[in-house]
Amino acid sequence: MNLLEQMKTRRSIRKYRTERVEREKLDMIVEAGLYAPNAGARQAAKIIMIDDPELIERIGVINAACEKRNWASGVSEEQPSIIDDLSIKSGFYSCTALGIVCIPEKNKGAVNAIGTGFCAAENMVLEAYDLGVSSCIVGRAEATFNHPEMKGLPGEWGLDPEYTPLVFVCLGYIEGNYPAVKARKEGRSLFIPRQED
Repeated sequence: MNLLEQMKTRRSIRKYRTERVEREKLDMIVEAGLYAPNAGARQAAKIIMIDDPELIERIGVINAACEKRNWASGVSEEQPSIIDDLSIKSGFYSCTALGIVCIPEKNKGAVNAIGTGFCAAENMVLEAYDLGVSSCIVGRAEATFNHPEMKGLPGEWGLDPEYTPLVFVCLGYIEGNYPAVKARKEGRSLFIPRQED
């Protein structure tokens, strides 16, 4: 399958089996994130990979509590989010591995730094899909780690205090059937042709 086909068929997964993702695959997913496009070629993003479901659940419950959960419309009936189903307690949906993309604290207000972090997350989910690992990108990382119970945790793991978590990448093996590709909405692209002399 070529890259465009992978992009078209990869879905955000929020139902995971308890099966552990192999360390070799997690290492490859992190490597993909480290090779993402990055602003100014600074390679500023850092990636933490957690392979402890109990710790992931603990952080995930706080992550879900950071969301107001009162959106006017839902996300997915097939793969419900914390917006769709208020009984879901963890924003990480019982995934068995969790990537955390971090950026320099001093740059978090810069659009390029945020873009760099999300490029890393996108590379990670594409590599995961290629390896047969399901994934979902989840936000609210800064709010999650600003919670009193979480505040010092990244430092305990060895993350430089000049860095702040930006975005999460949930990883695991899907529970149930893989969702079908959704049709794209019309009218979302414009093409401006060159002016002929």
